[in-house]
Amino acid sequence: MSNTHNQTIKKHTNNTGLLADVSRYRQELLNLLKDWHYYNTEVLQRILFAYENIFGTLEQEIEQKDRTAKTLERKYQMLSYRINRGEKITRKSLEFIDRLLEIDTQREVTHPRHRSMHRGNVMPLRQRNGLLDTRYNDGIDIAYLYRQIVKRLHPDIVGESTAFRACWDNVQNCYRQHDIDRLKMFYAILCHEHLNNVEEVQANEVQLKKEVDDLKAYISQQHKDIDRLLKEEPFSIEEKLDDQSWIIERKNLLRDRLVQANKRILHHNKLLQEVRIDR
Repeated sequence: MSNTHNQTIKKHTNNTGLLADVSRYRQELLNLLKDWHYYNTEVLQRILFAYENIFGTLEQEIEQKDRTAKTLERKYQMLSYRINRGEKITRKSLEFIDRLLEIDTQREVTHPRHRSMHRGNVMPLRQRNGLLDTRYNDGIDIAYLYRQIVKRLHPDIVGESTAFRACWDNVQNCYRQHDIDRLKMFYAILCHEHLNNVEEVQANEVQLKKEVDDLKAYISQQHKDIDRLLKEEPFSIEEKLDDQSWIIERKNLLRDRLVQANKRILHHNKLLQEVRIDR
């Protein structure tokens, strides 16, 4: 058997192995994306429901008091700015400021950025999912990614498929949250060309090797993201929701936060009372 023939067989074997690796890594990444979706939907809702039953009343009161304190602080700042500019503060100007603050408060209530939940150190929870840029990230248009993925999934385009059932809700959730990292992963699974024969595999060996490397990197990233997610609240406190001593300790911390909010309200009310109003 000639060396050329041996090399051809070896290359064919290597390429077949690469194709198998791509298929295996795509499935592994898809399974990790399913896990991510499961934690961020079913598990998250289960924890929040249990948390709300225990701490919901306190959380709502803290949220209301914080909002009131913030409004009073902003009102005092706006009045101070006008006074420092030499303006007279009249009833009319007070009413104008109150209307502006009322609009801002209503906007925050209607479109809250984060649900209220507080850490053990009484800092806001769930800053972890800060919104990404809705247009570009690393030079990639998130809307373009989404459209390409939908073309591979939507039943009106490709019919009811296994990929649709496995990915649709997950993809929609990623797009709503502007989660471009996960959308890139779905794009890598669904939108890269599938090589169907030996000739295509041989012609695209470099592309296959790069795809294998990319998929392995995505898998590593997704493992790290899931590990990090489960170490953060609220996932890290799920078992503690059955611990009465922890519940008492957390309620005390939340009550302390409530006391601080009330102090801020009293402080800014006092400052506002000292503002001179021209008749």
